[in-house]
Amino acid sequence: MSQNLSAWILTIGNEIINGVITDTNRENIARELRAVGISIRGMASVGDKEEEIVEALRYGMGQADLTICSGGLGPTEDDKTAASAAMFLGTSVKLDEEQLQRIKDRFATWGRTMSSSNAKQAMLPMNCIPIPNDYGTAPGFAIEQNGRYGLFFPGIPAELLPMLREQGLPLVWKLLGSSGKVFKNKTTIVYGLSESRLGEILSDISIDTDNCHLAFLPRFPVIRLRIDAVGLTESDTCDIIREKQQQIRARITENIISEDGFMIEEVIVRMLEERNLTLTLAESITGGLIGEMLTRVPGSSKTFMGSIVSYSNGLKTDLLKVSPDIIAHHGAVSHECARSMAEGARLAGGSNIGLSVTGIAGPDGGSPEKPVGTFFIGISTNDHLVSRRYLMPGKREWVKTLAAMQALDLLRRNFLGLRLHGKEN
Repeated sequence: MSQNLSAWILTIGNEIINGVITDTNRENIARELRAVGISIRGMASVGDKEEEIVEALRYGMGQADLTICSGGLGPTEDDKTAASAAMFLGTSVKLDEEQLQRIKDRFATWGRTMSSSNAKQAMLPMNCIPIPNDYGTAPGFAIEQNGRYGLFFPGIPAELLPMLREQGLPLVWKLLGSSGKVFKNKTTIVYGLSESRLGEILSDISIDTDNCHLAFLPRFPVIRLRIDAVGLTESDTCDIIREKQQQIRARITENIISEDGFMIEEVIVRMLEERNLTLTLAESITGGLIGEMLTRVPGSSKTFMGSIVSYSNGLKTDLLKVSPDIIAHHGAVSHECARSMAEGARLAGGSNIGLSVTGIAGPDGGSPEKPVGTFFIGISTNDHLVSRRYLMPGKREWVKTLAAMQALDLLRRNFLGLRLHGKEN
């Protein structure tokens, strides 16, 4: 591979340019390429018109050594990528018998009969290099013009990404050669700092060097810090990453959720497993969102007992045994109610830990004393009971997401013996 190998990314489909779906493929492709040291010159999206795809290919392949395309390889009439690629080359499409048989075999594996329209997916540009699809029906393919290559993949992420990793990149190394250097990346997940504040804190250590790049990648409500490094050997590259991680850790230790890309729910499940503890939730403002997050993690049933979504005051008193006097004198959104909900959840689930959250998501229901965005989090264990108050105003879904994230982060901090953010009274 040339040391300065560059790429252009092109995603194809009317549903993308019309905003019907969110185009995650560009970001995912860029991440995969950057991870192996291929620089991104730019990216674009185009609809399903053949002449527009041809023009986009002409531009993209004029900009970079490698153009990665996704989308438009399906069996329907509006899937025109293969024909457009052939038009770009000044040739035509031809039925690839081997790829057609693979499509038939795929349907047989599923116990289904292949529709005649699926044969269209085996119509590939003449003289292209087929890229087999082990995850779906549409094969990809590679084309060449003037020493530059275009690689085409299905637009379905579950097919695109493994095909790129397992088939596409090895083909690139075969066609263009390897630099002999080792590229690696590692992602640190940060919570509790704005992107601008984090940039200020890390300003001096985020400056690019010849062998390391630090990327700030916000994904509400966290920021991903991706370290891209290159070395002469795998050991050299790992040392560069470790040194950068140490520099980051020294500045923002308490705000680091993980240094290996794990999200908060994965970290909490792992902490519970390591401590042989179980957790039960009592959710009001979040409406079950925390439970949904935890159950994304495979094996969470070993430590997560369940969530009591006690949206009404009646369920708080009936299921969680919150005293009616607490609600009458302090309100359902209060320290007292959060603590009682947490204790009730722990006892109801027979767990070591109860975690609760109650608040006002809005847009209505706020007051001068407790404005929209106010929420309380409670933690109950066998030997202590704590609560914290927060004010994070914003749109309803924004508030709910932050309340869920803050609850899990408070539990993380409690496990690690870190300072518990929020107001105690």
